[in-house]
Amino acid sequence: MRTHISDVVKTGGLLLLLLFIAFPGHSAPQIVGKISFARGSAAAQRPGETPRILGKDTEIFQGDNIQTTERSFVIIEFTDGAKITVRPNSSFSIDQYDAQSKNPKAQLSLHEGGVRASSGEIAKQNPENFQLKTELATVKAQQADYSIRLCKADCEQENSQTPAGAQAVSAPVKTDQSVIARVADIKGEVVANNHGDKNAKERRLSLGGPLYSQDYLHSGKESYALMVFRDGEKITLQADSEMDIAEYHFQQTGAKDHALYRLTTGGMRALTGSIGKTDKDAYAVETPVGTIGIRGTGFDLSCVGDCVDGTGDNRRHALNELSEGLYTHVWQGQIALTNETGEHLLTMPDSHYIASPRSDILNFPNLPETLFNNLTPRPDRNSTNIQKLFSTQTPKGTPQGLYVTVHNGHIKLDNNTAKGAEEATMDLGKDEVGHVSPQKNITRLAQQPSFQTQDAYPLPDQFNEQQAHTGIGSLLNENGDKGGDACQNP
Repeated sequence: MRTHISDVVKTGGLLLLLLFIAFPGHSAPQIVGKISFARGSAAAQRPGETPRILGKDTEIFQGDNIQTTERSFVIIEFTDGAKITVRPNSSFSIDQYDAQSKNPKAQLSLHEGGVRASSGEIAKQNPENFQLKTELATVKAQQADYSIRLCKADCEQENSQTPAGAQAVSAPVKTDQSVIARVADIKGEVVANNHGDKNAKERRLSLGGPLYSQDYLHSGKESYALMVFRDGEKITLQADSEMDIAEYHFQQTGAKDHALYRLTTGGMRALTGSIGKTDKDAYAVETPVGTIGIRGTGFDLSCVGDCVDGTGDNRRHALNELSEGLYTHVWQGQIALTNETGEHLLTMPDSHYIASPRSDILNFPNLPETLFNNLTPRPDRNSTNIQKLFSTQTPKGTPQGLYVTVHNGHIKLDNNTAKGAEEATMDLGKDEVGHVSPQKNITRLAQQPSFQTQDAYPLPDQFNEQQAHTGIGSLLNENGDKGGDACQNP
């Protein structure tokens, strides 16, 4: 009897298929990260499998539930660069982690306890796709370092004492001293980089995103961002523009109210707030051809080219065709432009052209057509509720619920209610704290709770091995624990 190779192949393929059907659970789990540090007793378990003790370099899989015990913690480093510290007495699950597809997503769940997190590439590409869920709310992070706690009676107890290994805070950390503005409307791509922080990373702004003093903003083609500031000022940065929030202080401890901006390229539309109305000398916009002061007003500034005509000539044809230099239009009140020729008052509804720092002002009845037909939103027509953007509350004691403190970046809290419900979402920036009650009510707190400001367990991006042998080590050696074994990775 003759046997053909094709018959053998068919038979072998059939056997493999039967084996796959008989043992479907033996496919290799997806590796999503590893343990970069572990201390104390912690374990990971996938559904239907045996728990695995966690130590340094232990692989973490999609579907793992991480359990930590008293005084134990682990730091997970994910494949997209995100890092998460799972605190003691916590239960944390990796429901989905796909960093390789065209539309990467991560779904994580905190069931009990707390985590401290630093976001990675998934959150940077699309914050909506990096979600950390709890029973009370979902946290969506964009390039952020943040701490999350599900609090019962434990946080109240921690707030009444300073944990071992933590540095005492001399005064409560107020949450209204860092974020100076928020994005109320945005189109396309607008990025910010803070020049006052040498460790700051470039941030892609999104709706609700926070802004800070010394942020340098850049908008892409066919893009814009409308920003609402704490004093009520509203500024729209137009497409292909660069603007520096050089200095901004409003009701901040130890600083006089002051707003200084620099427009270097492109255009902006501004409606001034209370800073300029209270003290006209406390507000200015610097441009390459002169400084804009205000008298309580709304105005447009448009830099063409390098914003300076190299010939130093006003060029009378600037009305009919765009010339390099600065065009202005006052649509409310009055502004004052000061350059080497002196101070010039520009009043509604006039338009003007300034060629250089040494040029006089050329008045126009109207702007050139290409600037007159400005489709970027005028800020005075935006109806954003400023109180909702910045208001805070001071609760009595330490109410139970979810606490989220942002150390850097931007996160959005979503209490998972129906769209359109009042206070269904809240944006938080650096130093701000959100609280979600057991009834799912979201509030922004007036100061950071001490159980988070004095947390001895590390933010993963700031952790170093020295911490493992100093402050954190003392946590494990309390109550008679033996320092020798307790301080070793399991």
